[in-house]
This record gives sequence, C-alpha cells and structure tokens, in this order.
Amino acid sequence: MIRGAVRAAAMTAILTAIPFACDAAGKEAPDPVTVMPGDARVISHSTSASRNVGALSYQVLPRVALGTGCDFAFLGFRFAGLELRVGMFGLIEVETRDPAPANFMSVPSGTYLWRGVLGYSLALSLGEIGERLVGPRGQLEFSVSFRHESEHYTGTRSGGPPLYPEVPNVGDFVMPDFAVRKAIGPVDLELRFQVKAFLPSSPDYAYSAGPGADLVLRWRAHRLLHPFLSFFAERLFGRYVGPVDARRQIPDNTMVRGLLGVIIPGEAADLMLFAAASHGNGKGLLAFGEYDTIGWGIRVGFLKRSPFEDEGAAGN
Repeated sequence: MIRGAVRAAAMTAILTAIPFACDAAGKEAPDPVTVMPGDARVISHSTSASRNVGALSYQVLPRVALGTGCDFAFLGFRFAGLELRVGMFGLIEVETRDPAPANFMSVPSGTYLWRGVLGYSLALSLGEIGERLVGPRGQLEFSVSFRHESEHYTGTRSGGPPLYPEVPNVGDFVMPDFAVRKAIGPVDLELRFQVKAFLPSSPDYAYSAGPGADLVLRWRAHRLLHPFLSFFAERLFGRYVGPVDARRQIPDNTMVRGLLGVIIPGEAADLMLFAAASHGNGKGLLAFGEYDTIGWGIRVGFLKRSPFEDEGAAGN
C-alpha cells in the first residue's frame, strides 16, 4: 500500500510538472519561423521624421497631406541568435498643391498631387548578440530594400496640357541601411543611416544616389505616454537627363525635417501626435520647389509587436 501511494505521488508530481516544463521550453525555444511577425524591422521606422514612412497619417505641412501605407514583415526567421525578416512596403500620399486649412470631415479642395511607393525588404537584426553588444533594449540591424516611386496629379476630365512636364519620376532604387538602438535609462536612442542607389530602369531617371540619416529620441516616461524627438536629413543628387542635343540637369533634392511630440503606445499600434518643421525641397511634383514649413500631424504606426522580441523591450 505504501509503495502504491509513493508511486501515485510520484506520478502526480510528474504529471503536474509537465505543463510547467513545456511552458519553460516554449519560452526558451520559440518557433524559428513566424508568419506576419510585425514591423518590417525590429528597429521600427515608424517614428522617423521622413515623409517616406509606411503608415496611416494626416499632416498639415501647411499643405494638407493624407497618407496611407504599410511597412510590415510577412515572414520572420530566427536562427543562431539572429532574426531575418522579409517585408513589404507601400505608401500613397495625397497632398494639396496649395496650403489649406485642416479639414477632418471632407476631402481638401484644389488640385491633388500624389505619389506612390512600392517595395520589398530584407532586414537582419543581431538579436541576442545585438542586445549583448549594445545593452538592454538595444539592437543592431542591417536591411536592404528595393522600391519604386512615381509622381502624379489629378487633372480635369476634359484633358489638357500636363501641369508638371519638367518633373520626372523618382523611379527604381535599392536602399541599404544600418540602424542601432541604445537604451539610456528610460530613453531609447535610435540612429539610422541609409543610401538610395537609383537604377537606370528608364532613360530619364532623375537621381543617381541619395544618402540619408535618422535620429530618434523616445522617452518611455509612462506606459501610456512616450514623448519623442525625431530628425531626418536626406540629399538626392540629380543627374543629366534627356537626349544628347537637349540634356538638362535635374536639381539636387535636399530635405531636413524634425518632429516633436508624444507617442501613445497601444497593443497593436502607436498613435503619434507631433509638431513638424522642415527646410528644403518638397516631395513628389513639388520636388523642384524650396520651402520652410511649420506644421503638425497625426500618424498611426501599426504592426509594432514581434514574438521574437523581449516583452520588456517591446512593451515598456
């Protein structure tokens, strides 16, 4: 009887321990392949001051610009302490040709200028290695993207001459970038360096190369409110286009832009409210103009969670 009781007690202990052992094993060895793991990069691009952010946005620049986009990974692979994400990028931004007041209830009036960007990306983060090198919440990441950008405007139904015949499409380009995130107490410091290398996919592609850089400071002051400061600078080098007997120089395109605001973090997305200031050339069909602007905006950065990241780094 005593032996039977001992056997029963031992079996009960083993069966009780199995769920805890499985749970611990699951935490130590997550699935190496994940479908839709979240953002296209572990170090998200959603807080960048760049106008080329794949997110839902409403901005008064002071021209009204409505944007919808995505920058997500559809596959994630974890191996040898590293993480590889295969992602897709899309952006459609509609901007009024002339400055306009904020209007949340209907479409702004006037001629619409719009541009579309589509692309794909590969991003490799150093995962556990990066965190050991940079510290808690820190990370190092390398990525490369292939994108196409084209510029358009809405015309009249009766036709007519083109309004911007001298402004060419941006065209196709490859964009490698390197990003680092370093935690300094409750503040996350993010630096990103990128270079656009334009491809001769058409005889009149506008630019040859374009270096750019991001700096982001995010203060995790409270779980419901993160003040942030973001700067972006970029210079696209124009090239000569057109036939030999009528060649013309595309002017360089330079922009420096800053955002100051707050992030309201959520489970599925970050809501960003910010003031914005910029100096330099416009985007799309306004690329040949030079502007000094002060405005404001709202942006929603979706798909920020990843099962591969530590919950403390992703959710604090």
